Amino acid sequence: MNRTQQVTFARDAVVATAVLAGLYLLGYGIQFQPLQIPTYLLIVGFDLIEVTFGSAGANYDVLFAAYLLGLGVLSAAVAHAVRAVSRKTDLPQWRLGAAGALAIVGTISLLFAVSVLVSTMQTTPVLVTGAAGIALLALAGWLSGLYRIEFGAPQ
Repeated sequence: MNRTQQVTFARDAVVATAVLAGLYLLGYGIQFQPLQIPTYLLIVGFDLIEVTFGSAGANYDVLFAAYLLGLGVLSAAVAHAVRAVSRKTDLPQWRLGAAGALAIVGTISLLFAVSVLVSTMQTTPVLVTGAAGIALLALAGWLSGLYRIEFGAPQ
């Protein structure tokens, strides 16, 4: 990885981590339940890590921040992969980092929906988190320039 790619990767990681932190805080700042789904999914993802490696205990806040930072780096890797296959060069640079973060949360959402579907007979959480995952992945695809939505008459 050359210097330009390293700077781009770092920028994507910072943008993605900021988006993930914003999604987390959105659930606490706005009391509209559909907007609280990403916050819930981020907490559920961390809880899965806690089940695997043990309780975070008194270090919960520090480890959760590290978890968000790790997801930000993973999102930057997604953005880097999309940048490598994308033909669009006119996109604002921050959009791929944000798209990577939304793609990660969308993937967590779909994985949660599948795990609930396999382990229980409940359909409401599957439908809600499945729809949220598809919406987040669609938004990530639009932000990354994988497809375009035109509003109004074509020019």
